[in-house]
Amino acid sequence: MADELRVNGALHSWGSIVLKVGIERFTGFTEISYEDKLETAMGYGMGKAQAPRGQTRGKYTPGPVKLKGPKASMVALRNQLAALGDGRSFGQPTFGIVVQYIESNSPITDELKLCRYVGTTASSSEGPDQITEEVELTTRGIVWNGKTLYDQSGGQP
Repeated sequence: MADELRVNGALHSWGSIVLKVGIERFTGFTEISYEDKLETAMGYGMGKAQAPRGQTRGKYTPGPVKLKGPKASMVALRNQLAALGDGRSFGQPTFGIVVQYIESNSPITDELKLCRYVGTTASSSEGPDQITEEVELTTRGIVWNGKTLYDQSGGQP
């Protein structure tokens, strides 16, 4: 199926995003990024061409998840995560994130599975801008609108 042609139609944009962390909906984040990779290796043998004879199935590596937004949104996120655990530590609980891009009749849903809060970067400077923080999370798997980069036949997150 090819990509959809849109003439004067609604395109997915920042305003299309609905972000759920656990069961709570967050609207204050101003940026989210996430990635995954399949690391493969070539297998070589003798021959004049010296071309690969094959390729490994690969090792799935989900990349970091980064959220950026106002300090108040990050405090709310940390409070929610602490409540899932002992009430004080927000770095231990695992949780899911659902990112939905909703426009007209073509919603896209990405699921970030088994996330964990692993870092915060905060900076404040003089000026009219709000104070923001960037949070880094780990994930053990990403489902891209129902599809995965990794083989789902066994051992999935």
